[in-house]
Amino acid sequence: MISNLGAVLLIVSFLTTCSTLFLYIKNNIIQKSSIYLQFFLFYKVSFYLILFSFFVLIVCFAISDFSIISVYENSHTDKPLFYKISAAWGNHEGSMLLFILVISLYGILFLLNSKNINDSLRACTIFFQSIIQLIFLSFLIFTSNPFSKIFPVPVQGLGLNPILQDPLLAIHPPFLYLGYVGFSLVFSLLLAALILKQYNSRWASIAKKWIMLPWSFLSFGIGLGSFWAYYELGWGGYWFWDPVENASLMPWIASTALIHSIVVMEKLKKLFAWTAILTILTFILSLFGTFLVRSGVLNSVHAFANDPERGVYILFIITIITLGSLIIYILKFPKESVNNNSFALFSRDFSILLNNYFLIFILTVVIVGTTYPILLSVFTGETISVGPQYYNTILAPFIFIFLILMAMGPLMKWNGNSLISIKQKIFSFFIVSIFLTILISLYLSRYNFIFLLGVLCSVYLIVSVFYEIVMSKKTFFTKQNFSRLFSHLGFGLLILAITLNHFFSKEINAKIHLGESFFKQGIKINFLKSESSKEKNFEELFGIYKITKDNKTFILKPSVRKYKQPQQFTSETSIQRDGLSDVYIAMDYAGDPSMGMGVRFYYNYFVRLIWISFALITIGGIVSFVRRGNEKTI
Repeated sequence: MISNLGAVLLIVSFLTTCSTLFLYIKNNIIQKSSIYLQFFLFYKVSFYLILFSFFVLIVCFAISDFSIISVYENSHTDKPLFYKISAAWGNHEGSMLLFILVISLYGILFLLNSKNINDSLRACTIFFQSIIQLIFLSFLIFTSNPFSKIFPVPVQGLGLNPILQDPLLAIHPPFLYLGYVGFSLVFSLLLAALILKQYNSRWASIAKKWIMLPWSFLSFGIGLGSFWAYYELGWGGYWFWDPVENASLMPWIASTALIHSIVVMEKLKKLFAWTAILTILTFILSLFGTFLVRSGVLNSVHAFANDPERGVYILFIITIITLGSLIIYILKFPKESVNNNSFALFSRDFSILLNNYFLIFILTVVIVGTTYPILLSVFTGETISVGPQYYNTILAPFIFIFLILMAMGPLMKWNGNSLISIKQKIFSFFIVSIFLTILISLYLSRYNFIFLLGVLCSVYLIVSVFYEIVMSKKTFFTKQNFSRLFSHLGFGLLILAITLNHFFSKEINAKIHLGESFFKQGIKINFLKSESSKEKNFEELFGIYKITKDNKTFILKPSVRKYKQPQQFTSETSIQRDGLSDVYIAMDYAGDPSMGMGVRFYYNYFVRLIWISFALITIGGIVSFVRRGNEKTI
């Protein structure tokens, strides 16, 4: 059977990875040889074995091979082929195989795009990448084998969670993996540089490229996940500070700080220790996210597994990797690098340092909010929920200051006090921003202090970006600041969109009978009629609603689905665009439409600007990676 082939491929890839490590130790440590052709070849072979194993798993899901436990537990013959295939990584075992494939893939990409780097650093980086790969291959084979058998073979599978049967969720996890798992390469590159005593500003030039690629994927993956939750889960929001959402946000925040600190290290030969710690922290937080979704400590639609025993193994892996990397850092870090860390007060490098402090504070708030309920539950048995109010209350003031620093920093000079030379620009930007904020406030008739502060700070950043674009229009597409400008513009628009959405969105919950209407907050909802349909794997009940707002009419068609396997009800939203805003409605199942249907209506103001912002941030990261790829670093 083809499933046996997949299991064999996994075992052979495990042995090949072991051989890869043995070859490096033999050639580099025992024989003191600098020839790595065979070593690199074995690593490539291990990659292809993992790739083929993953392809075999997809085939097993596509043909509904219920002799495999993971296929039986996560598939069904009535499911469309697309969801059969995506179910291959929509479960714990398959997702871990994808996790390992991404680790190996980044090693291959590094080998193919690092010809200008000396062979010793390339080989040592692949050596550490192979160690990480071997650790997780061991975990997969011995605790979570995706090709484990079930006897007797069931005739039918249990099916996939209906909420996960969505096209966007099929591509959302792979992008997240390409993001936070990709930081394994930067982590390996750091350890290799420390071991070989090549941790210097040239290393920073190499590493920044390999930070930007996973950072871009992670930004895009977070945006996709946010959009999926927005239209699929039916609660009308784009971010709920769910612990699993935070699991992807934490390495993103740490890697954002790393991107900025590594620029200082590259240009001014400063922040060596800080950059190394951030590199380790970013990867460890990525692994911590893996622990959260696979340990059983969380009850979330995002979670892949509910197995505390496997969670203990992952926690052990995190501990080993953390301790091992810190020992290498302590023993091998170049002590002379810590002597050059003085900063002029009003310099660009000092503003980056301040931004790093703010990012670490934000990261700390997210970590505490995510882990405290878990620890409290483990040690006391009490259950609490840390929601948006905690994060919004603590973070909002610091985000506003962070925006100002993002705007002022690029105006300053490197390694020198530049307050006198930029004070006129700072003042001009504030005047323009205050003027625009007043216009926005008058147009929207809102004068809340937090609202004004949020608009002012985000507009200030946007104005500064457009100033730079205008002043550098002749070199805009040829200089490296292109990526920074796009990312900063995206972040400024993101905070502006979140501010407007928070203060001007509307929510209505009501029960409406067929043929009746409901009026509240200037919005009229009319329940026109209901329809039903049958699909292969579910039955669907539609409600047709007429929404009237500001003399505009929208016809929305939300539905409730009843899935056959597993038997579960889901609420499917209906969303229509109103400029950059959305008219959004979801319907609750009530059995008989004539008895009235519960509806959740949302008018989400400027919400589409949030998705545009994510796109701009991602474009900035990709452009930086591409441009770095065309540079000769060593």
